[in-house]
Amino acid sequence: MPEVSVIIPVYNNEKFVEKCVRSVMGQSFGDLEIIVVDDGSTDQSGRILKRLAKEDKRIRLITQENKGVSEARNLGLDAAMGRYLTFVDGDDYIGRDYIRRLYHFAEQHKTQMLICGFTYVDEQGNILERVIPEDYRRLEREEWALRISAVWSHFYRREIWETYGIRFRAGERGEDMPVSLFFSAVCRRIAVLDHAGYFYVRHPSSGVHALRGLKYDRLPYEALEETIQKIRTVGCANGRDFYELFVLRILAVCFFRFVPGASRDKKKELCGYIVRILDTYFPRYYKNKRARLFSDTQLPFLQKAAVKAFVLLVRTRGIYPAAMLMK
Repeated sequence: MPEVSVIIPVYNNEKFVEKCVRSVMGQSFGDLEIIVVDDGSTDQSGRILKRLAKEDKRIRLITQENKGVSEARNLGLDAAMGRYLTFVDGDDYIGRDYIRRLYHFAEQHKTQMLICGFTYVDEQGNILERVIPEDYRRLEREEWALRISAVWSHFYRREIWETYGIRFRAGERGEDMPVSLFFSAVCRRIAVLDHAGYFYVRHPSSGVHALRGLKYDRLPYEALEETIQKIRTVGCANGRDFYELFVLRILAVCFFRFVPGASRDKKKELCGYIVRILDTYFPRYYKNKRARLFSDTQLPFLQKAAVKAFVLLVRTRGIYPAAMLMK
């Protein structure tokens, strides 16, 4: 059985996918399986993947009709056999020692979830920005679990996915956030590694640019509420105030990023959802000390300001008129 499963969802990534897969094939840590899920690509991605699979017996190529990244990742999770697992998107790539560093750190610290830094690069590989986590202390400093709220650049014990039956919900955008929220709340052994060996390629169709607003995208309404309910059942093992702050940040991002340009009905739907979620599950959200503007929480000031403004809008019910004024 492999020690590590690397899951790579691919959809029309012909410009990037060979570099992505070869970066995994060339890892200095060799005891891994490479699960590549072709999500119904219509470009040359499939042909490239078949050629690469002939070169390396560790590659397990799975194909499906186009169902989206969530279903592709789920197929990869169902097929994974490693003790650990990690995700690499089909247009990104990883440094040669990335898996080795993550594996040995996770083994040394007995982590259930390890959070690694990452590097933004352009299509030519030029470094745009590095994001490197600094500290994680359970119940004291849990900010990095919410600051890097993606599943890529994370390294998991596979058993926690199976123990809790966690999978991605199809048909919604922001599919990483509920999953990240769940594990940040229930994993008792979380650590961060100050290494930025995951390379996120920024290009016009990358995830960071592909969000099209509420007119086209369905936010993770159902997945987020199901996650909150599941955490209530399982129990929050870490800081309740950090967990609540994570929820506030997710909702604030949804509000400020997706309301502009949305229709009046979509705005009302999102605002109603936000108010209901907070009133139902977090009735004292406005008292969260981590959400204060001048708290010692290690978040960038602009993020603190956004969360604080969001809390005030919801608390005063100014969220409805504010949304209608946002163009």
